[in-house]
Amino acid sequence: MSRYVIKFSKEGTIRYISHLDLLRLFKRSFKRTGIKLEHSQGFNPHPKMSFAQPLSLGYLSSGEYLEFDTTEACDTNAITEKLNSVMPEGLAVISCKELPKSGKSLAAMTNAADYEILIPLPPDFTKDVAEEIRNYVSREKILVLKHQKKSGKDMEVDIKPMISELNGMVDDNDIMMTMKLAAGSASNLSPELVLSTFTEFAGISYDRAEVFIKRTEIY
Repeated sequence: MSRYVIKFSKEGTIRYISHLDLLRLFKRSFKRTGIKLEHSQGFNPHPKMSFAQPLSLGYLSSGEYLEFDTTEACDTNAITEKLNSVMPEGLAVISCKELPKSGKSLAAMTNAADYEILIPLPPDFTKDVAEEIRNYVSREKILVLKHQKKSGKDMEVDIKPMISELNGMVDDNDIMMTMKLAAGSASNLSPELVLSTFTEFAGISYDRAEVFIKRTEIY
C-alpha cells in the first residue's frame, strides 16, 4: 500500500458541484486512469480517499487537497498527468506528493485556511476599507449566532479568536478581502460569517449572488 496527496484547483461553473459529487467524480477518475485504490474492509468496502476540508458549494479554490491510498506504488508525476487527462473543465491537479504510510489524516491535521472575497463596489462608495477592517477587528469581541450541529441550536460565539488575518482594499470595481481563518475539526470559521458581520459593521450593502469566495490554501 502507498499513500499520496494531490493538490487541485476548482474553478468556473464546476464550483457548483457538491462535496459528495466531487468525491464520486474522483472515484470514477481513478478508475478510468487505472490507478488502483486501496479499499476499506467490511461489508461495505469503499476506496480509501478523503478531502482535507470540504469546500462549500459555490466556492472557488486554488488549493484543495485529496489524500488516497493505492494498492501499489505509483509515480507522482504519472498520477498528476493521468488524472488531468480525465478531469472535466474547471478541475486541475496541480501537484502530487507521496505521504508516509502511517500517520494522521490531512483532515485531522488541518487547522487554518486562506480565503479571498470579491464584493462588487457599491455606488458612491467612499469608505476606507482598510480602516473599517481595523475598527472591526479592534473590538474586544465579535459575537455571532453560530449553528451547533450536535445540539441543533444557535449559540452566541465570539469569532475573533478564529480570525488570524484580515485585510481589504478597493480593487477596480470590487472590494477585495483576504483572510486566514480557523479550519478543521477543532475549530472552524466560515468566511460567510466574517463577510456578513463585517459588511454589517461597515454599512456595506451587497447582493450575495454577486459575491465570489475563493479558498486559496489550506494549512
